[in-house]
Amino acid sequence: MAGQQFQYDDSGNTFFYFLTSFVGLIVIPATYYLWPRDQNAEQIRLKNIRKVYGRCMWYRLRLLKPQPNIIPTVKKIVLLAGWALFLFLAYKVSKTDREYQEYNPYEVLNLDPGATVAEIKKQYRLLSLKYHPDKGGDEVMFMRIAKAYAALTDEESRKNWEEFGNPDGPQATSFGIALPAWIVDQKNSILVLLVYGLAFMVILPVVVGSWWYRSIRYSGDQILIRTTQIYTYFVYKTRNMDMKRLIMVLAGASEFDPQYNKDATSRPTDNILIPQLIREIGSINLKKNEPPLTCPYSLKARVLLLSHLARMKIPETLEEDQQFMLKKCPALLQEMVNVICQLIIMARSREEREFRAPTLASLENCMKLSQMAVQGLQQFKSPLLQLPHIEEDNLRRVSNHKKYKIKTIQDLVSLKESDRHNLLHFLEDEKYEEVMAVL
Repeated sequence: MAGQQFQYDDSGNTFFYFLTSFVGLIVIPATYYLWPRDQNAEQIRLKNIRKVYGRCMWYRLRLLKPQPNIIPTVKKIVLLAGWALFLFLAYKVSKTDREYQEYNPYEVLNLDPGATVAEIKKQYRLLSLKYHPDKGGDEVMFMRIAKAYAALTDEESRKNWEEFGNPDGPQATSFGIALPAWIVDQKNSILVLLVYGLAFMVILPVVVGSWWYRSIRYSGDQILIRTTQIYTYFVYKTRNMDMKRLIMVLAGASEFDPQYNKDATSRPTDNILIPQLIREIGSINLKKNEPPLTCPYSLKARVLLLSHLARMKIPETLEEDQQFMLKKCPALLQEMVNVICQLIIMARSREEREFRAPTLASLENCMKLSQMAVQGLQQFKSPLLQLPHIEEDNLRRVSNHKKYKIKTIQDLVSLKESDRHNLLHFLEDEKYEEVMAVL
């Protein structure tokens, strides 16, 4: 009865198939997602949209020359090395001989299936003369020819071939394992154990621990849980939040605190620049002691948001911090909306009168503030201020015109070209074209 044999890949052929697939699954998506973008293409794109976005803070920050960074070069080198390894393995696989082929004596003798006995004998004599070892032929090939001839002419050999696929009868079933034999070699046992120990006792616990530490710090929307707790406390404390109070609570997010967010920055120059902006803005409540709303990081975020809404010119050293803060605002305001909705639901599901629900005015102000942050406008300010070259001093010429009643962007769009040009006659042609491009 045939047995079973398990053998490792001594030649390395099967292992190459496994390794090629494994490397390909990493290299192909990594190249798509990690290959650095062409900086020249980005500069061309910025040049093409200058007329529309030239006055935006985002555009001015993108124009800044990036600091020399070696990371893109390292990414390219690693990805190219990965592709070189992948192509090398693919080449090795293409040159690998197929070791497991179905035995067919007709193919060995170069005969068509169903050949007569006479044709088999004739072909055998021709091949024997060519490959016989005594006449300088290939001994291995001669043995294969003799075995194939016996399989087709000897009754017992032919029966074994038809029944078991081999003239010699049933063979042991062989199972290949796509791993090189040196892995189980006793000489390498210590090295293999060290690799396994490093992978499963060091790397895996560190990865899982990092993921777990991050998951317990952030909510499902990637907002710090500490921020959600701060918002819940102050929203419950102030049921009806006006815009001024809302901005104060929004700036208390831990995302702006360098202690909890490594992307947030605190500079020594903030102690000089932030008080200067406060004097320019005015009307900032600094008397109440409500940590963390009165902490330095929160005060800085509040001042930067207010200066953005007032369209104030701020020092260049604070522009990057302001941009970072503005990017966080939409997600933080959405989290505040979620907190307000949850408190309203909880208040309506409980019978205790002490549990007070926030007002819908607080919810409405959150939505308004999100729009204000995107447009860079204070509450009740004209939306026409979003257009370039339309400032407070010439806004009245547009909004208070006797003939044209212009209050919104849509009103300006609906005008005829001649009427619009007449309304904005105080602008030079180049500035007028820039207004039209943005419009």
